[in-house]
Amino acid sequence: MAEYNNHIRFRLLSILAVLMLLALWVRLVELQVVHTSEYQKKSEANAIRVVEELPGRGVIVDRRGRVIVENRPSYSLTVIPSEVRKSRPTLQELAIILNRPEETILEELPARSAEVYRPYKLGRDIDFATLAALKARSLDLVGVNHQSEPKRYYPLSVAPHALGYIGEISEREKKRFPNRKTGDIVGKQGVERRYEDLLAGQKGYRYQLVNAYGQIIDELIEEYTPPQSSGKLYLTLDLELQYLAELLLEGRRGALVAMDPRDGGILALASTPKFDPEVFAGVLRASDWQALQNDPGVPLLNRATQSGYPPASTFKMMVLTAGIEEGIVTPDYRAHCSGGYYLGRVFHCFKREGHGTIDPLQSIESSCDVFYYQLGHRLGAERLGKYMHEFGFGEKTGIDIENEITGIAPDKKFFDKRFGVGKWSPALVLNVSIGQGEVLATPLQLARYCGILATSGLKATPHLFWKMHQKDTGLIEYQPQLQRINIKPSTFAYVREGMRRVVEGSGGTGRRFKDPRWQLAGKTGTAQNPHGDDHSLFIGFAPVEDPIIAVACVVENGGFGSMVAAPIAMTVIKRYLEVELRPDSLSQMPDSLYQKLVAARLAPASKAPAVKPPKSAAPQQLAADKPKPVNPEPPADANLAD
Repeated sequence: MAEYNNHIRFRLLSILAVLMLLALWVRLVELQVVHTSEYQKKSEANAIRVVEELPGRGVIVDRRGRVIVENRPSYSLTVIPSEVRKSRPTLQELAIILNRPEETILEELPARSAEVYRPYKLGRDIDFATLAALKARSLDLVGVNHQSEPKRYYPLSVAPHALGYIGEISEREKKRFPNRKTGDIVGKQGVERRYEDLLAGQKGYRYQLVNAYGQIIDELIEEYTPPQSSGKLYLTLDLELQYLAELLLEGRRGALVAMDPRDGGILALASTPKFDPEVFAGVLRASDWQALQNDPGVPLLNRATQSGYPPASTFKMMVLTAGIEEGIVTPDYRAHCSGGYYLGRVFHCFKREGHGTIDPLQSIESSCDVFYYQLGHRLGAERLGKYMHEFGFGEKTGIDIENEITGIAPDKKFFDKRFGVGKWSPALVLNVSIGQGEVLATPLQLARYCGILATSGLKATPHLFWKMHQKDTGLIEYQPQLQRINIKPSTFAYVREGMRRVVEGSGGTGRRFKDPRWQLAGKTGTAQNPHGDDHSLFIGFAPVEDPIIAVACVVENGGFGSMVAAPIAMTVIKRYLEVELRPDSLSQMPDSLYQKLVAARLAPASKAPAVKPPKSAAPQQLAADKPKPVNPEPPADANLAD
């Protein structure tokens, strides 16, 4: 019986051994036959290193092909994290070369298994001394290399708020750009972000045979895939106009937007104080970032799209349009201004002695407040709100850069929500009727509003992108987004006549900007500011008969619109008209500004012969070489005060 049991055990053990050998054989077959290619690749990965080559980001040029942003070569220090962690001598050498503690280097290196065997950029935009040290010690540095990569360069450092800036991709941004990885550069703001896919180009790849120490043995040239740089991206910006606008705003807080009212193309978008985009081109130093964050002028704020201001008297054309369309105002309509209007209290006109009895055109020309108190009271919040939204107030314009605000268009729903139904005074509407109170608009909204007036109701979506030619996709061109608002052409024609009289009329608040070469139209504004000096505003377009430019300018704490914002805006308008329509008259600009344009290669070195206008007719002279904030006393002629 015992022998029988032993025999059974032996057979069971034999069967078990056979099964184990069979399982081992199956596993060997699986490893050597079924998955041979997979494990071969894994083996080769330990000997073949894939090195990325970065393409040049697309060059950004203005509407005439002049370079705004281009690329220059720079170098990055790359390491293989797994190899640096294993080699203490390499870590010590890196600490010396980079002047950094070993601990901080180790803390920065990625620890995830997917990244420890890939080149990691430990230093970006390294200086020549660091590059030389790396080359001199290359044989002693395991898993360390340097890589050439393009760096953004801004020849004139203009339009930073429109262009935006670039930087290393964040974890959150990887969701938006799933094909990017840690260390990649992407657009963070502005055009650089909005058109990242067009500007980025395609990476190239080099394949290097390396030994166990990470040293390069050979380059696998036949496997090389070259990078493909992106093409030129054309913006609608006019580089000269942009540069000029920033010069005129220098030393102030404010913004200027110039656009082509026919298609919405942005000709200039200036916001001051501005920042130097070069700061973000390489490694962003903590000290530079803190300086930008702590600057009281908030240079990173795009005041053209992210700041709301009371539109002041520039709003009056919208109110007059509403009055005409609603049948309240006709050419025979008259209103009497005695210097104030009573509704619970006295609402004063800026001209305390009053304008007397005036017609609608005179109300625009002389900027009478009482006329609009009366008209706004008759229209009421609901009807005013209808036309505010028609002209694009209280909504984003749709410009192709992010973080635009909506502003505030206070209609009846707004007041009901804020104060309660039936619990607010109709007197609130009086302030709105002259562009004060709760109404807020961005300079971009004001520029589009001006363009709508100029074109008899063509509401164009503002845009910075014009076109780009790619090798694989061909020409990509912006298609203007236009709509015609539902207001009669005759109404627009009548309102435009009022704006023309502001400049061309004998009693207009902008009459000193009259120019014999063109008919100009505009409207000044002075926004009351409870926190300091009044804001200075101006909107205008030209030529009146066939507008090609509409401009809005806001200068914070600048005082009267006719004294600060208007000279800046009119200088920009006239310069554009000169370049587009009368290139023989470029000498109209003051020498100081003209020479700066020459130095920037944005104007011919020799001026065409022309007679300078008398000082009294040269608003540009009010815009000094480096203008400083001013608080002018009211001029003797009160009609210029708005």
